[in-house]
Amino acid sequence: MSATDSKYVIELTSDDYQKAKIEVAFLLDAFASTIDNIMGGNTAPVGRIAGRDTAEKLPVHLTDPTLVETIEVLRSQMQAGFDFTLEGDSLQFKTCIIREMCAVRKIETGGALCHLFHSYFDGMTNGLLCRPVKSTLVSSGDECSLQIFVQ
Repeated sequence: MSATDSKYVIELTSDDYQKAKIEVAFLLDAFASTIDNIMGGNTAPVGRIAGRDTAEKLPVHLTDPTLVETIEVLRSQMQAGFDFTLEGDSLQFKTCIIREMCAVRKIETGGALCHLFHSYFDGMTNGLLCRPVKSTLVSSGDECSLQIFVQ
């Protein structure tokens, strides 16, 4: 039997996708809230470690990269859920799946889930750039802005 046999094909409706989106939003919220409660709000180390681990697994090899090159690689890797650009030391998130997940759960942006994601992003950037990276949330809402610092 082939993988295209009707016995193995699952047809999903837009309602199925909406239910999945709600479930993922719930799980992300629960995960971030739990880590935030356990860590007393200091979730940055957890996010950075996870981000560096992810960077090691990306099918990317950069030789002596710049921040601009690193951000462009991440932009390419993450384009399905994010649209962001680097303008100087300002990282502008136009589209963000995390923001969409916050909206589903009616969570204000800039909270625990966003902080965890920003630390995760810092860790990925650090892992690819091979230099310490820290971002600070400047503004959140329909678009988010982070100031990014590299040592």
